[in-house]
Amino acid sequence: MMTKENLIEIEKYLKSKNLSSNVFAEVYDHFVMQISELINKQKISFQEAFLQTKVNWQNELKMVKADLFSFKRIAKIEKSILQDRFKKMMMIAFVFSVIVGTLFYCNENIYLCVQGVLIIIHLFFLMYHFIFKKMRFSEYRKMFFHPLLLRNLLLMLIILSINTMFFTSENLWNFPLNHMAVTFSVMLQIQLLYFRVKKINVLLA
Repeated sequence: MMTKENLIEIEKYLKSKNLSSNVFAEVYDHFVMQISELINKQKISFQEAFLQTKVNWQNELKMVKADLFSFKRIAKIEKSILQDRFKKMMMIAFVFSVIVGTLFYCNENIYLCVQGVLIIIHLFFLMYHFIFKKMRFSEYRKMFFHPLLLRNLLLMLIILSINTMFFTSENLWNFPLNHMAVTFSVMLQIQLLYFRVKKINVLLA
């Protein structure tokens, strides 16, 4: 039977891994359950069971780089969840950027309306964060160095370089790829702010 002090020790250990709230709650439950089973079945002390459980989880809780474009270190179990989330965010942003790029090619007026709506949504989330003090301006500036936005910046530089090399006489406004890259960036920012509202880890906290 574990004591309150034992549970606090487990909690402190897992908090040292900087897990997000959802992952922390899930891993904490697993730790408590596994330690209890070891104590009851093997008739060992809490410390022995705790050590054995930590060894069993050492690979999942190993601290690794969150992303190729990030210096932040998180638990490996958190990284796999985070990368899946990033892939979904990028897919949503890509689908929207393709739609917007197609609209620009077909009807520039509709394209401008859609871009206006996206900007309004982005401003809405910004106002919410600033008015209700969910995010400081310094935190918002740091968002521009988010791994997903850095990837998009690299993509935009490549697109602009190609346009400059092969279409120097043309107006850059006429290339749908440029507008797709901008839309991609805006959609990523909207999603990052949305997940911040929902308190879901996307490396903004």
